[in-house]
Amino acid sequence: MAHRAITTELVPISGLTTAHRAAWRGMRAENPTLASPYFALEFADLIADRRPDAQALVLTRKGRTVGFLPMQLSSLGVARPLGGPLGDHHALITEDDSLDLGAALQNSPVSVYCFHGALVSQPTFTDEASQIEPSWTVDLSQGCDQWLEGRRLADAKAMRNIRARQRKLAESGLEVTYRFDDRRPEALAASFANKREQYRRTNAFDVFIAKWARDLINDLFEHQTPQLSGCLSTLEINGQLAAAHFGMRSESVLHYWFPVYWPEYSRFGPGLQLFIEMAREMTTTGIDSIHLGPGDMDFKRKLANASFDIAGGRIERPSMAASLIAAGASMDAFARKLPIGRVSHWPGKALRRLDTLAAAYGI
Repeated sequence: MAHRAITTELVPISGLTTAHRAAWRGMRAENPTLASPYFALEFADLIADRRPDAQALVLTRKGRTVGFLPMQLSSLGVARPLGGPLGDHHALITEDDSLDLGAALQNSPVSVYCFHGALVSQPTFTDEASQIEPSWTVDLSQGCDQWLEGRRLADAKAMRNIRARQRKLAESGLEVTYRFDDRRPEALAASFANKREQYRRTNAFDVFIAKWARDLINDLFEHQTPQLSGCLSTLEINGQLAAAHFGMRSESVLHYWFPVYWPEYSRFGPGLQLFIEMAREMTTTGIDSIHLGPGDMDFKRKLANASFDIAGGRIERPSMAASLIAAGASMDAFARKLPIGRVSHWPGKALRRLDTLAAAYGI
């Protein structure tokens, strides 16, 4: 299928050839904006093991592969980023950030590509974005001490509070144990049971509602390569879990993913203490950046010293699926203009919840 010298082919992740795989790895290695573990071929492979709808749109120019768009494609032709609600960041896997994805999609089986965390460094997403927001990072390239000093200068009160809790724990006489790469399956299970309870308690969407998502975490926990490793870090007090974090890392980036703490230890601020000790340890293993993801959360404002912009929106071609999605967006926009207070946001919230469910179940 040709369009403006670009040929597209939709290939199951599991069906990528040896040449495709070499091209993916080579392009990622040449593009520093793709350092996140989200863009590792191994991440796509692990999802493909659990989701039959995991596909890659292969972009070719003059017989040469120039890009890949990993996706989950529904039977209605609606494509979403690989990983569904677990996907904070996504992009074209390419050396050429100027590629026009909209043009490439025109003659593909994709009716609509919905994105929410696409790299703004790739203009094809910016051109179609309805929202742009920062994704927060901790830059550790100058070392952990330099990062902490920068945070002290930026928010002295916050850092004083953190240090006070560190002293409180140190002076408590309690036994404190940090594990930065905790390989105990029972610790992983306890951490995610607590995380799901947190979702229920706060009425947040449970991203592990689908079995494939729970299986993916276990797969990542077992997967240990330089390009992609699942990493569980824990803080125990008197032999009991007080805080934990499960994320994934590449050669140079840790994606901060699923933090959780046990409320009975909240007086010690265990989550922040674990994070600081993790950052200190990670700098010794080649990590120079921790990606916190988007969202206006207090701990991200306290910890981040850098950010990069991500975009949300959709790229579409005329189709029934595109019309239905556009109608829902119009209904949300209309409701927001009505003088009915908080009720005006209900249609949008319902649509976003339905879209998240559709991404989780591949609808």
